[in-house]
Amino acid sequence: MSQVGLRVSEACGLDLDDIKWNLGRFGKLHVRLGKGARGSGPRERMVPLINGADRTLRWFIEDVWGQFDDDYTRPGAPLFPSERKNTDGSSRRVGDDALRNGLAAAVEAHLPG
Repeated sequence: MSQVGLRVSEACGLDLDDIKWNLGRFGKLHVRLGKGARGSGPRERMVPLINGADRTLRWFIEDVWGQFDDDYTRPGAPLFPSERKNTDGSSRRVGDDALRNGLAAAVEAHLPG
């Protein structure tokens, strides 16, 4: 999600329903839990899926998301699910640490130096 400038915590808070494919040329993400300013609380914003982020997100949803064995029609289904499950069998949301560690491992594996 670095292609569109999302913070890790913002990406972790996204639901499948937050993708608005019909808005704009490439679609937009509805960031409900954005960074607030000086204690004002989270601010909502719409983020355009530019720089190829729309294609990457479509690939992720079509080819990867379904492997987490969650119901995409469930309200509040996380865009980035964890391998861990809730007590009702639905997927949990991926945590900040897991996303940061996964990104660090991918950078080390794929980017020299």
